[in-house]
Amino acid sequence: MKIKKSSLLVVAGMAVLLAGCGNHATSTNNTKTDNTPKTETVKRSQNDQTQAAADQSTANANTATDNNSQSNQQATAQNNQNANNAQTKEFNNQAQAASYVTNQPGYTTGNQQGLPTVNLGDGITGTLNSGAGQQMLQWNEGNWSFTVRASAVQGQDPTPTAKQIVNELQTFYLPAPQNHGVGTFDIATNTYTLTWQKNNKVYSVSGSSPSDVIAKAVNAGKNE
Repeated sequence: MKIKKSSLLVVAGMAVLLAGCGNHATSTNNTKTDNTPKTETVKRSQNDQTQAAADQSTANANTATDNNSQSNQQATAQNNQNANNAQTKEFNNQAQAASYVTNQPGYTTGNQQGLPTVNLGDGITGTLNSGAGQQMLQWNEGNWSFTVRASAVQGQDPTPTAKQIVNELQTFYLPAPQNHGVGTFDIATNTYTLTWQKNNKVYSVSGSSPSDVIAKAVNAGKNE
């Protein structure tokens, strides 16, 4: 009888021991399970961070592009304004301003007698003065005096340029000088200027071609 009780005690003890080990294993497994990273959640978080970084990079690139575009537009607008503005000289009185214009190279009071004449179209006749390796074709329209200079040495002919200018001035109207205006078109040096006087001020523009300087003078005349 004592032996049976001892056996029962041993069996009971072993059962308690095994139950304790089982609980410890379950707790350990639960702990491990709790410490296991949530794979899908981590992936979504990483993807969200990557997308956010990409969106920020795109936004920064767009901002830089917009800033560059705005800067270019501002620079272009400033260059156009500077190109269209005439240089202005102010004198003490109207007579001094008028004298400044009439002393510019290429200014004449009218067709010079005894020189060959050239039909420039639209009822306008110019006179051709040749010498010293150059040819000067001159004519007047209203208060404007125009001269086209060409290099005879280089075989240049001023007539086509003069006819082009006369034709353009039938469409584009230059500012009306109060007393005098002078246009010098030097195809030998690619120098083109228009200068005119109003009251005690003298306005002047230059350009890279006859058409360019005419357009600038027309624009400048609107802002006088």
